[in-house]
Amino acid sequence: MCTLAQHSFHLEDALTTVGEKVCLEVSSCLSLCGFSPLTTDKEAVLKGQVHAVASPDNPIRRIVESRILTFLDAYLASGHQKPLPTAPGGLGPIQKELEEVAVKFARLVNYNKMVFSPYYDAILSKILVRS
Repeated sequence: MCTLAQHSFHLEDALTTVGEKVCLEVSSCLSLCGFSPLTTDKEAVLKGQVHAVASPDNPIRRIVESRILTFLDAYLASGHQKPLPTAPGGLGPIQKELEEVAVKFARLVNYNKMVFSPYYDAILSKILVRS
C-alpha cells in the first residue's frame, strides 16, 4: 500500500541536488575543453540560479509553467487524438512525463464532466436565463 509520505516531493532538496549536478556537468565540460574550472563564486551563483526556480515569481519558472499549461490545453483541445501535441520548446527532455500527466489530467476532466455535468448544466442554465 502506498502512502503519501512515499510520494512526497521536496522542491528545495531537488533543486539543491540539480544545482550540484549542473555544476559537476559544467566543470566536467570545461575540463574536457581545456578551460579552467568554475570558481567557488561562479559555482555559488550557478547553484543560486537553479535554486531560484523554487520561487513562483522566477521568470524561468513562469515560462516553463506557461509552456506546460499550453501543452495541457492543446492536449485537451485535441480531443486526446494521436499524435499528441509536440512539447513546447525546452520541454523535450520531459516530454514523456508531460504526456503521462496530460493523459491523467484528461481522464480527470472527463470524469468530472460525467459526474458533475448535470450540476454544471443547471448552474449555466440559470446564468443564461438571467442574461
